[in-house]
Order: sequence, then structure tokens, then C-alpha cells
Amino acid sequence: MSLDPIGVYASYSAAWNERDDLAGRRTLLDTAWSENGAFFDEETPDGLFGREALSAYISETHQEMPELVVTETSEPQILGSRLRVRWVAHQADEQMFTGTDFIEFAEDGRISRVTMFYDSTPDLA
Repeated sequence: MSLDPIGVYASYSAAWNERDDLAGRRTLLDTAWSENGAFFDEETPDGLFGREALSAYISETHQEMPELVVTETSEPQILGSRLRVRWVAHQADEQMFTGTDFIEFAEDGRISRVTMFYDSTPDLA
């Protein structure tokens, strides 16, 4: 039985904002992330594979950026077995960057691949 892609995405998105409850994050990723799911962004061009690697990456991101919150800025758009969504990342009250996720789903409906592109980054000059 296939899962609802919007619900699966919501669990994945919520996992990014789960800073302290690692068991809660794991539950969200178990719901959303395919066993061999892959994540690609500019910092991990060769990819992260599996739930543990993604959870560790989320933890590292929160350690580097305390008070990080990621929020969607568009409704997820579905085309076939893919989803696109835009988001913004804030640290405290400061916008850090914006981006777009392109998400692919496995046959069971869980996320098999996320390719994330930054749309903007802060001017650190």
C-alpha cells in the first residue's frame, strides 16, 4: 500500500525541526524515509544514504546552527512520483537561506531521494 506523499513529506519536514528528541526524529524518519533513501545537497554532493546518516546530518546542522527552524514557503507540488517544495531556514530571527527540495518516492510511498538546492544564502560580508 502506498502512503500519502504530502503526509510523508510532512514527517520528513518535521524531522528537520526535531532538535532534541532523537527518538522522535527517528520515528518521523521511519515513517518518511526509505530504508536506502538518499539525500544530496551542495555540502553532500556524493549523497547521504539511509536514515542514520540523514539523522546524523540533521543533528550536525542543528549543532552548527542553534535555533534553526525550517519552514515551507510554498505548498508541495506533486508531479508523478516526485514532489517539489520551497522552504526558508531561520536561525533565531535571522533568515539564513532559502531553498528548493526535489523529492522522489519509492514504490511503498516513502522518500527514496531528496535533491536540495539553495536558492539564496546570507550575505556574510
